[in-house]
Amino acid sequence: MLGPMSFAKQERERLANLFLDLGPDAPTLCEGWNTRDLAIHLYIRENQPHKAGGMFVSALEPILEKETKRQLERPFEDVVRAWAAGPPPLIAPIDGLMNTAEYFVHHEDVRRGDGVPRPRDFSAAVNKNLLALAKRFGALMMRASETPVILTPPSLPPVTIGGKRKVAERGDDVIRVKGDPGELLLWVMGRNAVEVELDGDPEKVAALKVKF
Repeated sequence: MLGPMSFAKQERERLANLFLDLGPDAPTLCEGWNTRDLAIHLYIRENQPHKAGGMFVSALEPILEKETKRQLERPFEDVVRAWAAGPPPLIAPIDGLMNTAEYFVHHEDVRRGDGVPRPRDFSAAVNKNLLALAKRFGALMMRASETPVILTPPSLPPVTIGGKRKVAERGDDVIRVKGDPGELLLWVMGRNAVEVELDGDPEKVAALKVKF
């Protein structure tokens, strides 16, 4: 008997269905990318990671560009279904570790492609996982912040990212970001179509930037 589907697998399935419903030309929150571009990115990232390295290593950019062009020549539906079929055998054991944040964020990139926040309700277990991911990625994205940033969900303990933790522990001179765990994860990943509330010094809030 098969066990319950992981959240990463659920998001893969949901996003694949949304791709097929919307078609290849729908907007996303990824600047400059429509749904076709995003689907191709997901397919190459997972199935040809040596070529996806062109996103980070300039010497590999021509390889990525060539493969992207090849995928652009395929029917959109074929690309989506090839990606939706699941990860290659070598990646399957780490699917959740590698893809939970990736697929949640990109699913929301498509759901909110028109710039309108559309939060979803999740179980306590999923919210806990999303908050852990927000903490992990937030520590990276906010590493340049001199002011402590405290992610504050409504029903889980707050977590501190960036800045000086001793200051954060005293509660002085901090920025609090309030929202559900999924919204906090989207926010630390640089998305603007989210439902969060920022409290703190207005100048420091205005200067706060996600660093990729």
